[in-house]
Amino acid sequence: MEKSDNIDVFLAKWASGELSEEEINAFKKSKDYTLYETILEGTKLLEVPTVDREKLFDRIQEDVSKEKKVVSLIPGWAYAIAASIALILGYTLFFNQNITHQSGFGERLAITLPDGSEAILNAKSKLYYKKGSWENTDRIVFLDGEAFFKVKKGNTFTVKSDNNAVSVLGTQFNVNASSDFFEVICYEGKVKVENGTSSKIITKGQAVRSVDSSFEEWELNDTTPSWTVGESSFVNTPLQQVISALEKQFKITIKSEHIGIDQRYSGGFAHDNLQNALHTIFDAMDIKFIFIDKNTIELSKE
Repeated sequence: MEKSDNIDVFLAKWASGELSEEEINAFKKSKDYTLYETILEGTKLLEVPTVDREKLFDRIQEDVSKEKKVVSLIPGWAYAIAASIALILGYTLFFNQNITHQSGFGERLAITLPDGSEAILNAKSKLYYKKGSWENTDRIVFLDGEAFFKVKKGNTFTVKSDNNAVSVLGTQFNVNASSDFFEVICYEGKVKVENGTSSKIITKGQAVRSVDSSFEEWELNDTTPSWTVGESSFVNTPLQQVISALEKQFKITIKSEHIGIDQRYSGGFAHDNLQNALHTIFDAMDIKFIFIDKNTIELSKE
């Protein structure tokens, strides 16, 4: 059998996983192993039609000399293929790279976005965006939690969360979004709010909250969110969201199985004292609270 035929069979067996452990160890010591491995892995990652690997290696061997001498298993064009794969994978990884910012319990985190727009995250909130797509002028961020945005004028700026979206050109607004809650308050300019089934445009001093498939609306005179200066405030808000805000600010767990968490609360609490915050909210609602331990609170009706 010709030497090139032996190489063909060897490579085909390697690609299909039929080499013995001894043969694999010997192959790994060769100078050409790394490049062959790069090419093979690259073909697995790219979304291309299924490749007959045996035929692929047959093509690679077309330029290999049949003379009885030591030659490189890789022709020059194979190096170009490997370089192209590396470039494509690098390009894909760059454009899909997520830049993530996350705040901790009781923490506020200020962020400057690539276009100079600003965001402040409330406690236990997460914001991220795809680096490459942003640099292609698609100003899209993804939010889980609460954030106040000051957006510079330019292309459409969009905040996404689950099926919800807020779109603006340049304005100031607050978004509070989680898997079961979505609320937007506009402090300057104009904001388009979408919840998957409905859309609403609000302007300065207006607010909306998504409830089922519709929006609740109200107005306010504030110029910035109160939480940015150390106090959380609520307007006819489901109690479950108020409890969630307490947990995020004070790093506690509140057990609410014995009360109705769908009842509404209007008011607020300061972030500097847990006991005062608990009394401010639950005394007004005739709800009793007891500490099970220093970080766990149980609620019940009085």
